[in-house]
Amino acid sequence: MAGYDRNQVAALLRQIGQADQPLSAAYVDGTISATSDSDSQLRALHKAKLLRPEEDLGDYRIATDLKRLLNKLLRHQSSYRQLTDMGKVIEAMEEAVDDYRDSYLNNQLDDAEHYLDQFDDLAYEARDSLTTSLDNMHYAISSQFGFVATLGAKVRENQKALDYAQKLLNELQQIDPAICYDWIFEAAPTELARKITGFIRWYRDALQRLAHTIDKMRQSLFRLRRQVKQANQLKGMARYLRQHPEYQLPEDLHLDAALPQPLKLSPKLAMGGLPDVRSSTQEDDLVGIVQHLRKLSQAQPDQRGREGVAVEDQPLEILGYISDWALDEVERYFELALAQTELSALAYWQQQQPSWAEKDQQLEPQMWIELVFGYYCNLSITMQQAIDLQLQEALKDGTNNNFTYSDVTVRFRAAS
Repeated sequence: MAGYDRNQVAALLRQIGQADQPLSAAYVDGTISATSDSDSQLRALHKAKLLRPEEDLGDYRIATDLKRLLNKLLRHQSSYRQLTDMGKVIEAMEEAVDDYRDSYLNNQLDDAEHYLDQFDDLAYEARDSLTTSLDNMHYAISSQFGFVATLGAKVRENQKALDYAQKLLNELQQIDPAICYDWIFEAAPTELARKITGFIRWYRDALQRLAHTIDKMRQSLFRLRRQVKQANQLKGMARYLRQHPEYQLPEDLHLDAALPQPLKLSPKLAMGGLPDVRSSTQEDDLVGIVQHLRKLSQAQPDQRGREGVAVEDQPLEILGYISDWALDEVERYFELALAQTELSALAYWQQQQPSWAEKDQQLEPQMWIELVFGYYCNLSITMQQAIDLQLQEALKDGTNNNFTYSDVTVRFRAAS
């Protein structure tokens, strides 16, 4: 393998040998939890793609490729299925759930744990495969298919990727992820339900991401085809000009005596983008510019004096409490109603008309009843349970469940 260095391979094998205990624990137990002592080591193993994170924060599982290798070396056949298409993956996951359900209901916990790991491996392989494919598509679009050089090849690669993505989207849309909810049986543990719902949520997100990628591919293909069209037009123009030398302008056209004076051009000026520091004629000017810039950089900033400003001390204005007389009247009505046997809101409104008129306070009876009812609705549940609110209602014409209220009576609720 010429693409790898011996030292890199040796470092990876050395890392695997130094992490024999956590890797074996993750392989045998299914998961391994990070502690304060092993957190950095597990993070390093995850970075080296020897472990993969679990749903719970701080938990890790052994990587699928490493687990497949250990299964082969230990003659442990855990999953012989290949990730060919999502339909077969769904069928394999359903079979794993069925085996898990039978083992779990029969109290065969070791077998149930085995089938749960098999289900988790299938779900992770499906997620990893599709996510890698989507990442590669996104990279190809972002780099404008930079692994090929010519525009024609870019268009072909874009078209092939678009066809593959559309075919993949059509295949994935044939599967309704909601059917996976049927895998959660009545006595299913929370761990299985969390894995199934997580797979469903990822599947729907993957469909949306794939559809978004297809839109980006279509836009990229449109831009590339437009660039190809422009390049072909430029090639055609260049070919036409080469075939018609009468359109070629000679370099000494400005010196032609037959050329009209307005069209004559002066010879090109000898100009440069940078000053020639080796030229002695420019040395004095450059030195003068540098010295002038040094003087400007050493100039002291202007020190502007600050004049005193008089501060006006004005006393703070204390605002008095502005009360809401209508709310005060509603509270007074409830106090009187609860102090007596009962009191009608409309009767209280009629009693207060003279005093309100003296204070130039007016309130319509319908508005007053609505205020009383709204105040009752804002009371706590305990207060509402202690108060008996009777509404004098009438059915509104043309309706079967709409009422109008003409009066409200408040009293204490009788103890039951």
